[in-house]
Amino acid sequence: MIEQILKDIELALQHKHKYNSEDFSLYLEDYLCDNYDEMHEENAEVTELMNDEMPFICAEMEPMMNDTEFLRKLKIEYDKAKELYYGR
Repeated sequence: MIEQILKDIELALQHKHKYNSEDFSLYLEDYLCDNYDEMHEENAEVTELMNDEMPFICAEMEPMMNDTEFLRKLKIEYDKAKELYYGR
């Protein structure tokens, strides 16, 4: 589950996800909430890290808003989670 959402975030950062940034922010927020327990069993540390800031970053994304700041903040948290998950 964690690997899948990391891949989805990577696609969103590259503007290659099926959702635009506004819709992706909702998708990510829901995914983290709906899959928390399973993700936590997979890797508690990464799950807690992802749920620390990412939901707040997603909540800041407003309709018709420029997504530059959203993507910048998301990339910072993505990089932390990716490094912790893959150990790179």
